[in-house]
Amino acid sequence: MDRSQFDASPAGHLVPTTHGQWAFVPYDLPPVFDSAAILSCLVSATQALGELNGILRTLPDPYILIQPLQAREALASSSMEGTYTTVDALLLAEAGYGGSAESGDTRDVMNYAVALRNAVGSLAEIPLSLRTIRGAHRDLLHGVTRARGAAIEPGEFKKHQNWIGAASLEAARFVPAPPKEAYDALCRLELYAQRQDREATPPLVDAALIHYQFEAIHPFADGNGRVGRILIPVALFDRKALLHPALFLSPVLERRKDEYIDRMFEVSRAGDWEGWLGFFMSVVEESCRETIAIADRLFLLRERYRKTLQSAGRSALLLSIVDRLFTRPVFSIPQLAEYLGVTYPAAQKNLETVLALGIVEEVPETAHPKFFAAREIMNTITGQS
Repeated sequence: MDRSQFDASPAGHLVPTTHGQWAFVPYDLPPVFDSAAILSCLVSATQALGELNGILRTLPDPYILIQPLQAREALASSSMEGTYTTVDALLLAEAGYGGSAESGDTRDVMNYAVALRNAVGSLAEIPLSLRTIRGAHRDLLHGVTRARGAAIEPGEFKKHQNWIGAASLEAARFVPAPPKEAYDALCRLELYAQRQDREATPPLVDAALIHYQFEAIHPFADGNGRVGRILIPVALFDRKALLHPALFLSPVLERRKDEYIDRMFEVSRAGDWEGWLGFFMSVVEESCRETIAIADRLFLLRERYRKTLQSAGRSALLLSIVDRLFTRPVFSIPQLAEYLGVTYPAAQKNLETVLALGIVEEVPETAHPKFFAAREIMNTITGQS
């Protein structure tokens, strides 16, 4: 890391670390920045977030939207770290099909979806804390192969110096805090997240500050980017700025990855909080607009499916199947029978009707049991329709 770039940083200070190198330790939150400079983009992002909350209020079951978008978020966030799978493989693995779950990349992405859900769910018992963060990391690295990071202890903070942007410490673009300083800084971040006067800071600003601070600290040996992105909807849900955990930024951040990294780097290098906060607000607004558009398409799709079945005089049981597809678009007949509370032959008979209408299709190369997928829903999730 080029020490000269950070010597005069107003956002943190340098400390010596291994191999004669220097590491960056961020100053505690909150920073000083020009609130007026980000007011316009903050208002726009807050308005978009309000519209997203409004959409969630209209849905009979918000998880009709949330479950598919969690899959989309997991795919995008993981691909930013060089981990790639398909929506088919991910949803098959989540549905319990062992063939797909054997893929290391698919396991990683599925773990991200589990970590996100569990982190949000933990807020019912505890506030946003180090326990939340460690739990998310534990879920993220659960069951991965040794070559994919299993030698790193899931849920445990780093014990050695890490770095970003190069193959060696000496060539790194950025060297985050050493282990002891990282833990101390993380404890102070927890105090910030739980402070008594947090209502004085807009929730979106808080989420942006917490995300930067976590990434600058980089407390784990691996998985920091994904855990940091999980913290964004968790922080907003914790502040009740989101009615449901339905804001996922990774698809937009993936498209703007270079700017995303550079904006955080410029905070560390030069204290450009206004640039980072403005960027963050624009990502929130763009993500909200995309989510609302996807929600509209899913809602119209659901209504079309229901009308198709109703016009054909189909049973209420088939309408239940259609509703189920929006939270579990990949399934087997035994799973469908369990959900409907009917026998295997009865589930199979109802499935044949849905198959004949083209609402679902068989998933190739699955057997014992055979799996089925709602292709149009899956394409809507990934933006292919």
